[in-house]
Amino acid sequence: MAKDIGGVNFERDGDYAICHVESLSDDIKELIRSNLLTICHGSHSSDYSDTPLFNYESTLASFLERYKNKTDNTKKGMIGEFLSHILITELFDEFDVVSAFFNLEEKSIKKGFDLLLYKSLDSSVWITEVKSGNLHKNKTHDETTRDLLNTAKADLDVRLNTQETMYWINAVNSVRCSLNDEKDYKNALVKILITEGNAAALNKAKSNDNCVILVSNLFEPLDTRISKEIAKSFLEKTNEAKSFANTVVFCIQKETYSKVIDFLTSEIAGAIT
Repeated sequence: MAKDIGGVNFERDGDYAICHVESLSDDIKELIRSNLLTICHGSHSSDYSDTPLFNYESTLASFLERYKNKTDNTKKGMIGEFLSHILITELFDEFDVVSAFFNLEEKSIKKGFDLLLYKSLDSSVWITEVKSGNLHKNKTHDETTRDLLNTAKADLDVRLNTQETMYWINAVNSVRCSLNDEKDYKNALVKILITEGNAAALNKAKSNDNCVILVSNLFEPLDTRISKEIAKSFLEKTNEAKSFANTVVFCIQKETYSKVIDFLTSEIAGAIT
């Protein structure tokens, strides 16, 4: 069932969905304001939201500091992941985001998985990969979206079949630091991640043991729109390949990523004044 968010046209059919962000509406701005701390730091930050270290203004400043010296492609990736975090949280009722946007140790891009989600219905972990960009040369909107999804799929194919324990160590640490201790599934979630990490340590890691969400984020004007069919067909082909235990495909289109950063910049300017 589609949700009603101003400025957003969302269509979902089972395990695939498309989302056209038609404007950075008041609804979206309010979602950013209300979720910024949790997105950036994790749910534990709610305990410290009135402190200078974790309040709204300092989180905005930290976000902009991380963003400002990045390449254009990295900036698109950061905003694409940030938007995905907001939209998945709001539009996919069955999932809880259980990892933080900010890297734990430094101001560089996280190494490992973009987002981790928990589905309480069946106590499953969903690893999410987000790929963002503009229209590819000589490609249509749907073809570019397919390219982005293919890149997300290929990245997870590699990471989940590589016997690299650091991905799982980072995931465990992210969950431990991001979630409140009061979350009743925190310990269960950590155990699941450790089990997957143990498989990597024993050279037994396999991508088809994992549930994934593949997200494309196309920054192009909406006079031409990505189609629902591209999400459906990509999901069908991914399922046929049996690369993963379960897959969700989520395709987003927004005219530009700059309006998001313009809004965040205006927010901190207003906070300072």
